[in-house]
Amino acid sequence: MTAPTLAMERTALAWRRTSLGAAGCALLFAHQVTRDGWPTNTLPLAAALVALLLSFLGWSRGRALHHGQVSTGGRVVVTATLAVAAITLIAVSGVLVDWLLD
Repeated sequence: MTAPTLAMERTALAWRRTSLGAAGCALLFAHQVTRDGWPTNTLPLAAALVALLLSFLGWSRGRALHHGQVSTGGRVVVTATLAVAAITLIAVSGVLVDWLLD
């Protein structure tokens, strides 16, 4: 474990912002679940769960960097990228389903 540098602090803050943004998206998707009925509520529910996973991932990575735990973080970055891609695909699918059902 090393002392946190300014670059590590900025990166930790960026991961915390990612965590907060993902949590906000999860809340919006959860709100959409309460508004819609079956079958259109399954897609926002899946997106909310993935966003919560991304929120936890960002929080834990930011905390680790803030405490000086240095690692390459390659798996974390790949997981975050896949989570954002999954949320995007789910959201686009939800829009298409709503468009087709209307």
